[in-house]
Amino acid sequence: MLSEREMILDVQTKEIQHRGETQKMLEIEVDRLYRLKELKSYCMRVSSIRSLREKEQEKKISEAATANFQESMNAAAASDEEESVGENFMQSPSSTSSEIVATEKEK
Repeated sequence: MLSEREMILDVQTKEIQHRGETQKMLEIEVDRLYRLKELKSYCMRVSSIRSLREKEQEKKISEAATANFQESMNAAAASDEEESVGENFMQSPSSTSSEIVATEKEK
């Protein structure tokens, strides 16, 4: 009976030691994964290196914005020219009417 108990205790001791070793290995792996995650997040914050795709997209966006700005400036300039042509047109009839009045006075 004592020998059976001793064997059972030996088996349980070996099982506990095995579980302890497995737990140590898992803790080490979890620690490595945690440090790897910290390193990755640190690199993402610090690194200002952008991929070529990001650079090309940014370049396209800035070119499109510049083109839109130039188009709006051209449209504004065209509308200013139309207004100034309209103003000149409005001034010319009044100047001709004053010329007509001046020519009538001379008669």
